[in-house]
Amino acid sequence: MTALWPIAAIFRRDARIALSYRLNALLTVVSSFFSVLLWFFLSQALTPRTSGWAPGGYFGYVITGTALLYYVNLSLHNFTRKVREDQHAGTLEMLLGSPAPPFLLLSASIFWDMLVKTLQVSVFVILALFFGLTLHPGSFWALFVILALTVIDFMAIGLIAASLLLVFQKGEPVTPFVGALFALLGGVFFPTKTLPPILEGASRLIPLPYALDGLRGVLLYSKGFADVLPSITALLVFAAILVPLSFGIFSVCLRAARRCGLLGKY
Repeated sequence: MTALWPIAAIFRRDARIALSYRLNALLTVVSSFFSVLLWFFLSQALTPRTSGWAPGGYFGYVITGTALLYYVNLSLHNFTRKVREDQHAGTLEMLLGSPAPPFLLLSASIFWDMLVKTLQVSVFVILALFFGLTLHPGSFWALFVILALTVIDFMAIGLIAASLLLVFQKGEPVTPFVGALFALLGGVFFPTKTLPPILEGASRLIPLPYALDGLRGVLLYSKGFADVLPSITALLVFAAILVPLSFGIFSVCLRAARRCGLLGKY
């Protein structure tokens, strides 16, 4: 129970900081509006060729992809952002020396960020509904499991990037590159089958296409849990590989950083 107090303190700190910037919340809504507007007009331009996209056409296809990408980017960047902030503030060594498990302390900030991101995605989807987005939701539990496994998979990848940042001090370019690569190969803006064969094959080695197939199946095709079980199984396989791997790399890099005195250095 004692280990939970630092996590609760980090959550309260993040909430106070975020709520003190009211203009940022307004700008987030405005940016969501322009993002929806962009995809709406693009979908109108593609209307003659949207018959094979989904029941909602290209607009439904890209809105669902973009909504999931919000969570993917948050999961990818959270750990490196937290490490970089504490490096700047000179508090990284104190944070990782807390009685609470270092992984939990680094991930504590994602609880508030996930709440904010969920509100942002909700606004994004509601605006899209006003512009004609058509959803045919299926199993709520399938949707929840897909989102949870997607976050877990990409948090594991983000933890690997943050582990490298602990040792090499300059690892921030890793996650933007990975995020851009996954957006290209993940089927967010166009189907992976339109990629060259070598890239289409590479797309099967990342979790995002499976997550999007499952998500779109639930939201656009009214699929149930059993219908999207192949996507859920693939995400579970990725989690079974990536989570232990990320913990192992984090432990090795943390020990190396402590031994070389890198935690107090920026």
